[in-house]
Amino acid sequence: MGPAITANILVFFLLYFFTNVAGLPAGLAGSILAIGKIGDAINDPIAGILSDRTRTRWGRRIPWMLFGAIPFGIFFFLQWIVPTFSADPDVNKWCLFAYYIIIATLFNLAYTVVNLPYTALTPELTQDYNERTSLNSFRFAFSIGGSILSLILAGFITEAYPIDLEQRYLVFAFISTLLSVIAILWCTFRIQEKGAIPLLPKQGKKILGFILTALGVMAIVYGLNSISESATLPAAEAIRGKKYLLQGIVGILFGLQFIGFGLTMIFAKIEAHLNSTEAIAAKHAADNAPTLPIKQQLKIAFANKAFLYVMGIYMCSWLGVQMTASILIYYVVGWMGMSEDAFPTVAIAVQGTALVMLFFWKLVSDKLGKKAVYYMGSAIWIVAQAALFLIKPEQTTLLYIAAIMAGFGVSVAYLIPWSMIPDVVDLDELNTGKRREGIFYSFMVFMQKLGLALALFVIGIALEWSGFVERIPGEAIPIQPESALFAIRVAIAPLPTLFLIVGIILTYFYPITKQVHADIIRQLKARKEEQIIR
Repeated sequence: MGPAITANILVFFLLYFFTNVAGLPAGLAGSILAIGKIGDAINDPIAGILSDRTRTRWGRRIPWMLFGAIPFGIFFFLQWIVPTFSADPDVNKWCLFAYYIIIATLFNLAYTVVNLPYTALTPELTQDYNERTSLNSFRFAFSIGGSILSLILAGFITEAYPIDLEQRYLVFAFISTLLSVIAILWCTFRIQEKGAIPLLPKQGKKILGFILTALGVMAIVYGLNSISESATLPAAEAIRGKKYLLQGIVGILFGLQFIGFGLTMIFAKIEAHLNSTEAIAAKHAADNAPTLPIKQQLKIAFANKAFLYVMGIYMCSWLGVQMTASILIYYVVGWMGMSEDAFPTVAIAVQGTALVMLFFWKLVSDKLGKKAVYYMGSAIWIVAQAALFLIKPEQTTLLYIAAIMAGFGVSVAYLIPWSMIPDVVDLDELNTGKRREGIFYSFMVFMQKLGLALALFVIGIALEWSGFVERIPGEAIPIQPESALFAIRVAIAPLPTLFLIVGIILTYFYPITKQVHADIIRQLKARKEEQIIR
């Protein structure tokens, strides 16, 4: 939930924030996002290789998440400040450009340090083909749930701060930062890596759990009191009342998060297969195994045919998701003529449908396989993209229908590539005898981010060349020329559709079926039994 809240806010709001709050030209705004993503892409394989090589009593991944959580929150928040460097608008513009590039680079580094080791935990938690899909269903349910939560918060914050845009985004960033960092620390202190020891002993977990539960109860009491106060204010103080309402909702959210965190510290138990004698022995053997040179690791990874297909499927899927998400607010406000307040509702229609469909697609995957699910979801998504290009400004009902249909495909983009990667890791272990989750996860994301960086840069430049008019801070939203509106429509429909079609083609050639994976697991099990006998 933690990284998803921040990632969702960035993809839906950051480009718009740069052009309509910070007042940067669209070309510079797109360049900031592109440079940040390129830096992020470079970080991924480095972090993946380093986490694979990390040897601690707590495991390979958890220490990275623990020490990266606070910098992650700090740099996310700093992206939403609009500092004034000079009274000269041109000088200030370029200073802002430099500031946001530096902060974006540092945030993306912190994001990688936290999120990549987290995603690499998945193959270690289960080796079952269907259970991995199930695990990813729940994982992305909370991921999409975090995205929806951020959009709901955006609606309440917009109502509480209708005029001062800078303050609106600062409040939004501050609340989201705290929710995200707490969620990351919750996962970090609760999860125990296979064969490793937990960060806190049993007694330490219980003490922390009781403290967090008490804080949660106090936060909920504060929240309920604030909501009560908002209801007693007269209509003339409507804005003040909405701020009290926001405080109440946020208090309850933090209270529920602290209580959930605390109760899992007190009562939840680690699954037996993660701390069994076999798991401890496997970790000890992995820690003492010699590591291959980085060049050889890369050669083996890119020689894995199945990995190359999954990497391509994921890149195409997420280009479709993130290109659409980045331009959606411009589409809603500029082309459809709706207010900024309406945008979170449209985005929730997409994400809410994706959340519901995750578990439906999981059931279909168990019956028909991962490839069939990807075909069906992508086909519905392509129809939705075509509708977005054809919809007229007054057809708001059709917009929501298209948004719901897009959610069918977005859930597939979340679920299927990430449930394929653990199968690729198993195939690599069969071929090499080593578990290298980090390098596979990092290079899949590396290629996706390079493609996304190029896409964001192209969108920014295309908007600027098409005559897009950025908002001057403090003034009303400008009316866009026809050329800019056409560029927005092309960026939200035909371009993502091309990537989705390529993803379908790559999925057709993906070689690991359910039967193939069962044979891989059988061979791995036989090898381990043979090693035990020796």
